[in-house]
Amino acid sequence: MPLFFVNIGNTHTQIAVMQGGEPLLLARYDSPKLFEDDGRVPLFDETPAPWRAVASSVVPRLKEKLSNRYGEKIHFLTAQDFPQLDFSMVDVRTVGMDRIANAAAALRLMGNGPAIVLDCGTCLVTEAIDTQHRFRGGAIMLGRMLMRRGLADHTAQLPLIPIQHQRPSPLGTTTHDAILAGVDLGAIGCVRQLVTETRKLLNALDCKIFTTGGDASYFLENIPELTPAPPLLTIRGIATSKPAID
Repeated sequence: MPLFFVNIGNTHTQIAVMQGGEPLLLARYDSPKLFEDDGRVPLFDETPAPWRAVASSVVPRLKEKLSNRYGEKIHFLTAQDFPQLDFSMVDVRTVGMDRIANAAAALRLMGNGPAIVLDCGTCLVTEAIDTQHRFRGGAIMLGRMLMRRGLADHTAQLPLIPIQHQRPSPLGTTTHDAILAGVDLGAIGCVRQLVTETRKLLNALDCKIFTTGGDASYFLENIPELTPAPPLLTIRGIATSKPAID
């Protein structure tokens, strides 16, 4: 029976299987499109054999539609499905499952703590674990595109600037360039500060910072202390959950 691993994010939904201990991506869908289609997942509907799935979701309304459509075939993860992590230092009820899965993946990669994950997607998000396998929390801030949209949506004259990967000058000589300077250099500065302060609190000034997400390359190019995460990091974490192993 195929076992699918599903990562449901605000922008995209990934579906993978594990082969030889490595995730193999089978499908990637726009999450809003799945919602519009009443939760229909083409891969699931086209799989002739019985199947089941283990899923992490940060989109409650899409989770509900998938549950209504596929029922018990999909197990939606909770923190209790990750007994290898200690959540005693956080209010785990408020922590997104993608963040928990990322922390579990980092723990598997390290074999122990400490470690930090930086997820560069719709938002810039960090998670930290210590040497006692405690999930220590992290930070959430706007990603580069959300910052751009915030400026464009809430001002009268600031345009929406497309994402670029070149590091801008801090001296923007046009409004366009000034937005690039403020957003893109500001994002680098915020991430550096978060990493520095997190390492101090973990008492681990050289712990690895696994960096993942659609915008990871920009930050990896501009912050040398970051480490590229292996592909499909969240899927890797989902695969360490108790329902996936049992």
